[in-house]
Amino acid sequence: MTNEPINLATTMAQLLRRLKMDSPEAVGSVFAAWDEVVGNDIARHIQPVRLDEGVLYVESSDAAWATQFKFLEGDVRRRLSERTGTPIAHIQVRQKSR
Repeated sequence: MTNEPINLATTMAQLLRRLKMDSPEAVGSVFAAWDEVVGNDIARHIQPVRLDEGVLYVESSDAAWATQFKFLEGDVRRRLSERTGTPIAHIQVRQKSR
């Protein structure tokens, strides 16, 4: 073991690869583009919470919004992928716990 400084960004990227999680850059770009891609109405009720191996997990404020969003999933996936360069294979919608 050495006392040399360790680059945190490199260490985190290695850890995420080992855990098979998406890079911080991919997560950040998808989360940053969310409101613009889905629009203000949807963004008020549905927010991304996690990106894991190409699956984007989102939380909905209620069941009606979750159901409505399922019809839009394909278009949202395509637009997020085009905008960010991050492939999204599936979007998993969950209702927020109360």
